[in-house]
Amino acid sequence: NNVLSQKHSELVGNSILDKLNEKFGDTASSIPKIEPGSRPDAAKVLEAIKQVTNLFLVSGFALEGSAAILKEGQSEKDAAGTQFCISLTSPATLWSGQALKSKK
Repeated sequence: NNVLSQKHSELVGNSILDKLNEKFGDTASSIPKIEPGSRPDAAKVLEAIKQVTNLFLVSGFALEGSAAILKEGQSEKDAAGTQFCISLTSPATLWSGQALKSKK
């Protein structure tokens, strides 16, 4: 029971990434690849996070969004210790948000 929430988040996150890769993987909008076991720098990780955020916006899952480095890590070689911030703004329901957006 202690790991249920974490496991659920992991499964949902993997499912979302799989769907985004399935839909956008062979396009110019694809998420930059970070190979398993690699140690990319913070700029590469931020690039991938920003693209995921953009795809959420394009797909209509949020009205606004941004991604940024909150705190730099100690390593210049990789992103170890770097803290990232992702912000997505959406209404209680997507339908209401789309309705409000269309009235602007």
